Amino acid sequence: MSSLEELAPAQSERPENGIPGLKHWRYDLVAGLQVALVALPLSLGIALASGAAPITGVISGIIAGLVFPLLGGSYITISGPAAGLAPALLAGILTLGQGDLEAGYPLVLVAICLTGGVQIFLSIYKVGRLAMYFPMSVLHGMLAAIGMLIIVKQIPSFLGYLTPSIKSIPEAIILIPTQIMGMNLEIFAVGGITLALLFGLDSNMVKNHRWARNIPAPLLAVALGGIAGWMLHFPDAYLIHVPKDALTQGIHFPNFLEMWQRPELWIALLTTVVTLTLIDGTETLATIAAIDKIDPFGRKSDPNVTLRAMGVSNILSGLVGGLTIIPGGIKSTANVIAGGRTLWANFYHALFLALLVWVGTDLINRIPLTVLAALLIFIGWRLCAPRIFFKVLSIGVEQLLVATVCVAVTLYTSNILSGVIAGTVTKILVLCFDVVKALTFEQESHTGPTESFSTRLWAAFRELFQDPVIRIGDGRTHRRGSLPVMSVAAKNMKHPYKIYLSSLSCMNLLKLDDKLKTLPNHRDNFMIILAGHVVDHTAMEYLHQYREQHVKEGRNCVILGTQHFLSHSDHRLAYRVSHSDDALAYG
Repeated sequence: MSSLEELAPAQSERPENGIPGLKHWRYDLVAGLQVALVALPLSLGIALASGAAPITGVISGIIAGLVFPLLGGSYITISGPAAGLAPALLAGILTLGQGDLEAGYPLVLVAICLTGGVQIFLSIYKVGRLAMYFPMSVLHGMLAAIGMLIIVKQIPSFLGYLTPSIKSIPEAIILIPTQIMGMNLEIFAVGGITLALLFGLDSNMVKNHRWARNIPAPLLAVALGGIAGWMLHFPDAYLIHVPKDALTQGIHFPNFLEMWQRPELWIALLTTVVTLTLIDGTETLATIAAIDKIDPFGRKSDPNVTLRAMGVSNILSGLVGGLTIIPGGIKSTANVIAGGRTLWANFYHALFLALLVWVGTDLINRIPLTVLAALLIFIGWRLCAPRIFFKVLSIGVEQLLVATVCVAVTLYTSNILSGVIAGTVTKILVLCFDVVKALTFEQESHTGPTESFSTRLWAAFRELFQDPVIRIGDGRTHRRGSLPVMSVAAKNMKHPYKIYLSSLSCMNLLKLDDKLKTLPNHRDNFMIILAGHVVDHTAMEYLHQYREQHVKEGRNCVILGTQHFLSHSDHRLAYRVSHSDDALAYG
C-alpha cells in the first residue's frame, strides 16, 4: 500500500457502529493494538505538556476509548488527549493554582467537567456545525499559535534544563538563551537524535517503504530514546514517572468545593472553560471532517452526536483526573492505515492502553523527558511549519494577515482565546472595509444623497451577518422586498432552481445552510448566483462542497457571477470582492 486510497476494501458493505459493528472485531482489534502503541507515548507527552502527571493522559485515553464507541458520532476517529489543548490546560492550571501546578490541577478538572457539560448543551441545540464555519484563517492561526506554544514550553525539557513551568510566553522566550547555556549535553543529545529520527521517518523518502508504514514513528523514537536513557543511566529527575498502581496513586478528583468557595477564581474558571470549549469544539469537528475524507467506506460523521460524545467523555475524564478529550488526527490516521472499521477500534485501543500501563510501568519509567519533549516539538512544528503560512498566503494576503494577528496576540498575551478573538475581529474589519469600499463606489457611480461613513459601515456590518439569500427558487422572499424571480434559464440547464445571494462570509453561512436544507429534492438543476459585495474563503469552500455534493447525487449545480468579483489570489477558493454592481443581471 502506498497511499490511503489503496485501503478501500473490495466489498461494498459499510460497517456500522454499535452491536452490528462487533462482527468486524478482527480488523478493529488489530487496529486498536497498533493505535495504542502510537497513543501511549503521545498520551504521556501531552500530559506532561499540560502540566499534569503522565498517567492522566493515559487515563483520558482509556476513558475516551470506553465511552466513544457507545455514543457514536463518527466511524474511524480515535479520541483521547490532544496536543492542541495542552497549552490551554497548562495556562488554566497555572492560573487557577496561582502558579502551583499541584494545587491548580484539581481545579482545572472542574473546568474540564464544565466544558463537557457545555458541549452536551451545545449538541442538544445542534450547534456542532457552527465550528465548521469558523473562519479558516483564524483556525489556521490558532493551530499555528498552539504549535509555537508547544515548542516554547518543551524547550527546557528538551535541553535537560530543569525549571518550573512559566505561564508567560514572552518570558519563556527570553529565558531560552539561559536554558541553552545551562543545558545538559547528554540529555540534549538524546533529545536531538530523537527529533532528527522523527523528522527522518516523516520524510516522503522513508514513508514510502513498507517497514516505515508498519512501525509507528512515535513508538520507535520513544523506544530507542528509552534504551539510550537506560544505557546512559539518566537520573530519575530526567525520566518520566508513572505510578505502579494507577488506580490508587494516579487518579485525582476535581475540587468543586474549593472552586465554589473561591469567587476570585470564577472569572479565570470561565475563561478556561470558554477556551477549552472553543479549541475542543473546533478541533473535534475539523478532525472528523478531515478523517471522513480518508474513510475507505466513504461514511460521514454526525458533528452534533460527536460533540455530545466528547462532552460525556470530558465529564467522565474530569471526574477521574483525566485530561480533555478530542478526536486525534495522528491516532485516527493510524487507525485507517491499520484497517480499523468501526468505533470499536477505540474500545480495543483503550484496553490495550490499560494493559500496556499495567504490565509495562517499569519500561515506561525509563523514558527520558527529553524524548517526549522531542515528540511534542515535532507535533508542534507540524502545526506551525513555514509551509502552513505559505499555504495560507496562497489563498490570499488577507488570510495571512488574520492568521498572523491571531498568532501574534496569542504569543504576546499567552492566551489562545485572546488570539482567536483578535483574529476574528481582524477578519470582520477586513470584510467590513471591502464592503464599505464597494458601497462607496456604488454611491459615487449613481446620483443621489450621499450617506455618511458610519451609515455605510453599519450597512456593511449588517450585510455580513444577515441572511444572504436575496431570492430563491420560483417564489419570493421578503427580506429585501417583493422581487420577481428572473425566468431566463442558464444555457444547457432547463428550468434551473435559482438562488441569488448577497455578500457571503463565515459570519452568515449558517443562515444560508438552513435555507439550502429546505430546497426541494425533486429539482435536478440548481443555479447559485453571487450578487453581493464579498465572498470570503470559508464561503467559497462551502459553496464548492455544496456543488460537489449535488453532482455526486446526480443533480446539476452551477455557481455563477464570479466574473463580477476580483479574486485576491489565483487560488480557486480565494476571497473575492465585487468590482461591479450588475451581478443581479446575470442569469
